Formats: sequence, C-alpha cells, structure tokens
Amino acid sequence: MDLKQLRSFLHVAETGSLSKAAKRLNVTQPALSRQIRLLEEDAGAPLFIRTGRGVLLSEAGQMLQARARVLNEEMERLKMDLTAFAGTVRGQVRLGLPPSVGLVLAGPVIEKFRQQYPHVHLKVTQLLSGALQDALLEGRMDLGVLFEGNVSPHLHSEPLWAEQLYFITTPAKPWTQRTEISLSECLDQPFILPGTKHGLRDLLDKEAAKLDRTLNVVVEAESLAIQTELVCRGLGSTILSYEASKSHVEAGRLIALPLREPRVERVSTLVWSKDYPLTRAAQAMAEVIKDQVK
Repeated sequence: MDLKQLRSFLHVAETGSLSKAAKRLNVTQPALSRQIRLLEEDAGAPLFIRTGRGVLLSEAGQMLQARARVLNEEMERLKMDLTAFAGTVRGQVRLGLPPSVGLVLAGPVIEKFRQQYPHVHLKVTQLLSGALQDALLEGRMDLGVLFEGNVSPHLHSEPLWAEQLYFITTPAKPWTQRTEISLSECLDQPFILPGTKHGLRDLLDKEAAKLDRTLNVVVEAESLAIQTELVCRGLGSTILSYEASKSHVEAGRLIALPLREPRVERVSTLVWSKDYPLTRAAQAMAEVIKDQVK
C-alpha cells in the first residue's frame, strides 16, 4: 500500500468512475484498475462496489477514504514545507472567516499577503463560526478566526482583538432618543440571531443567563446579510459589532446603541487544528493576520 495507490483510490472515489479517474490522472484504465486491485489485495477487502453506472465505496472503502485524505493532505503539507525551506514559500492556504470579521479583515490581509507571498494560492471562505469550527477540526481549513468562549479544546487559539457589541434596530421611537441601552432592557425585544452553534449566540445566551433571562429569538438566520435585511424590514432587532452593521447605520436604515450594564464584548481569536500542523505558508498567513490586527 503506497501513496500513489491511495491517491488513485481517492480520485476513483471522488469521480465514482474508473474511466473518469483514469482520464483525470492521465493514465490508462487498465493501469488504474491494476493499482486499485493491488490496493484491495493489501487491504484484504473490496474497496468498491461495481455497478452498471460506475463504482460505489464499500464499507471498507469509506473507512479508507477518510484516512487516506488525511495522509494525502499531510504529504502535501510536507512537500510544500520542504519546498519552502529551499527558497520561495509556495503551496496553498485555506482561510475561513466569519462574515463580520471578513468585512473588516479580508481585504487588507489578503492584499498584504499577496504582496509578500505571490506564489501561495489562497482559498478564502466565509462561514458562520459553527461551520467554520467543524471545517477546521476536519482539516478542510488551515486557519480561521473564531470568537472566544466556544472554541473546541482540539483547536489552538490565540486572542486577536476585542470589540464592543451593539443593539441594532430600526430608527424608530423610542430607540432614536437613546444613546445607549442596557442588556436587560433589550432582552424582551424580538431578535434575529444565528443558531446556537454560532459564537455570538453562545455569548449572548450566557450573558442573558447571568441575568436569569433568555433571549426572545423569533428568527434564526445563519447569514449576516439575511440578519441585517430582516432587521431593516422591522421583523426584529439583533446584536452585532458596529463594523458588521456600519453600512446600514451610515445609510440611515438602522441605528446602533452600545450595550451597557454590562458592557458586552466578544474576543476574536486566531485558530487552527491541533491535529493538522500549519504549513510554512499557513504560518506566514497567521503572521500577516496578527500584524494587521496590531
């Protein structure tokens, strides 16, 4: 069982077809079939179920696919690091950002990184924190930014910055006559917020619990754009950082009142998996992010 066979296996599993995988790998189908057959002999079990329309993973094949992906990704990381030691930093960085962080951080960070490391391919994805954490734990992302408080113990975490949270609502009475608001005052309002796996929701649930209260969430929206759109339509209020709602506030569609008594803040942290060491390219990205935050 060698790495070449495992990579061939992964391509067949992904395409569901020996002929399509052979074309992708630029090899003949008999040669690819032989590699799969040798791999199955080493495994001691069939890895695919042959059908009239292609191939499906067997139970053993499903188990091998998960492990083979990890091995293949680790070998790619090793190759990129060894290449980087010889000179230019190359490879790929997969960066995940929550929408509110992406609004502020993505532009300057990516611009600076591209200037310093033009040979690194960047893949930047916007995800809510629950989905982002899952992607980091499963090795589908190299780096991400999450909010302190509900970060998995299987992730490394470095604090980046703290930001105050605001009560965001439509510019109507009595809110237009206020310059700030306490958390307890606004808890009875109908809220548009993300689901419970999201870091912001987790933080707000905990702050409300300290007051022996609960949030009145009327709509769970797993999208920042949808959250603010629904608030603009008067369907509820939300709680966000000022930057996340800045464009709507400046356009007069929403108002932002700082939360007092208590002042509510969330801390953004740079995170990556303890199970997937950072490549030199990902380490470089981490340094660019930290420099930009400073």
